[in-house]
Amino acid sequence: MIRWRLRMIMAEKKISNKELAELSGVHPTSISKLKNVDEIEQISGRVLNNLCNGLTKAYRGRKENRIITPTDLLEYTYDGDDYYPTVSDEQPL
Repeated sequence: MIRWRLRMIMAEKKISNKELAELSGVHPTSISKLKNVDEIEQISGRVLNNLCNGLTKAYRGRKENRIITPTDLLEYTYDGDDYYPTVSDEQPL
């Protein structure tokens, strides 16, 4: 399972949807939708990159020299040996 940690990352430094939208160029409505999910089905590389850049700018604005990477936003948990993807689950590379 892939867990989405945007809400936790934003809460750590009290980053608002509006602030992240301004710093990342991602629409505030999209920020709100992304923030309110625990598992993410898919996200484009462009949006993920923009979120990382915006969050890094927000942290630096709070005098913390931290670079936010996709690894900070995505957390992998092993589903176990009982999970077998179906044909509909498989995505072409």
